[in-house]
Amino acid sequence: MTVVSTLDVTGLTAREYRAVMDELGVERSPEGGIYLHLTTSTDFGYRIVEIWDEKPNFDRFVENRLAAANKAIGLQRATEISVTSLHNFFAPRLAELPGVVSSLPGAPRAEGASAAGR
Repeated sequence: MTVVSTLDVTGLTAREYRAVMDELGVERSPEGGIYLHLTTSTDFGYRIVEIWDEKPNFDRFVENRLAAANKAIGLQRATEISVTSLHNFFAPRLAELPGVVSSLPGAPRAEGASAAGR
C-alpha cells in the first residue's frame, strides 16, 4: 500500500538539512521505494514529506540509511514521524518540476559549486 511519511524535525537548520542530504546521497542514488520527497521550513524546524511504495521500505530506509547519516554528521534532533496511507495524488504540471526543483534553496549543489554560492 502506498504511504505518506511525515518527519517533523525540531530545530533543524537549512545547513543541517543539506548536510544530511549530502551524507545520504539520495539525490544521486535514491532508495528504490521512494516516489517523492519534499521539504518545507516551519516555525519549529523542517517538515519532510515523502511518498513511498510501502511502509516497510520507508522503515528500512530510516533504520539503514537515515539513522546512519544522522550519526555520521553528529545530528541529534527530536523527530516526530507519522506514516499514513496515501488517499490521492494530483500533479498536473509534473513535466515542469525539474526546473522548479533546481531553483529551490535546498536543491542539490552542482558538482564543484561552493556552498557560499548557494
